[in-house]
Amino acid sequence: MPFFGHSYFNKSGKGVSKSEPEKKPFFKFCELFARKFWKFFYVNMLYVFFCLPLVTIGPATVAMTQVMRKFTLEQPIFIFEEFWNAFKKNFKQGLIIGLFDLFFIAVFILSYNYYIFLTAVQPDVSNMVMSAVFIAAGVFIFMMHFYIYPQIAALTLSLGQIIKNSLFLTVLGIKRNIITLLVSLSLIFLIFILGAFSLFLLPFVPFAWISFISVFNSYPVIQKYIITPFYESRGEKNPEIPDYSVHSDNRHKKEEEDQKPLFEDLGGRETPIKSKPKPKGKVIR
Repeated sequence: MPFFGHSYFNKSGKGVSKSEPEKKPFFKFCELFARKFWKFFYVNMLYVFFCLPLVTIGPATVAMTQVMRKFTLEQPIFIFEEFWNAFKKNFKQGLIIGLFDLFFIAVFILSYNYYIFLTAVQPDVSNMVMSAVFIAAGVFIFMMHFYIYPQIAALTLSLGQIIKNSLFLTVLGIKRNIITLLVSLSLIFLIFILGAFSLFLLPFVPFAWISFISVFNSYPVIQKYIITPFYESRGEKNPEIPDYSVHSDNRHKKEEEDQKPLFEDLGGRETPIKSKPKPKGKVIR
């Protein structure tokens, strides 16, 4: 159904072509980002709208993550329906994680200011080490969220299993996590630099971009270590991963067909055209 009067955003995307070859991650990211550029604004507005009661930030984040997961998998979706269904379906787990996040942010800010103050008053090695350990722990927990929300959206697991998986996945995907972290922090820093103007941008820009970057980098790790092994244990293939070998075979067949000549020289085997006998009697035209 239309939302904010824009029925365009409620249309299904075109999805992945069956003959589409595999792309390098960077080029795939750029192509998807350009293709979904205007839809990011719509998703961001949805997210802000559903976060207006601050306690629903968790379910809203899960819902936005589900939309970005579909974008990453290049599966056609109706954005509002996908967002709303994910919001309702994962409300309980999203609410718990969201409340924890609000508590964690408050504790982190207070503790960070305390350690900064303590280091300034007593600049000894122990305080500096404690400050560094505290910041490192905060960054690690932040990176765990790259995997917590996608698992809530995509898998049927308990919160305990999701958090346990996220601990391991954060380590296994550390290179991707660092890239996501640096880009996300750069966007957040840019918002702070813009100052009052950022209040105008918040409903339209940053959250959807950060979510898409996070899901694009983290979801392949979830597929590799959780989803694909699950299907392989059942003797099945992960349906979320396109079969690029088939695409390659189809592409080679097409290339072979393109190389075939349009006409073939029969070399004297042509059948001569015989003149038709003249009809006798009247001919009706």
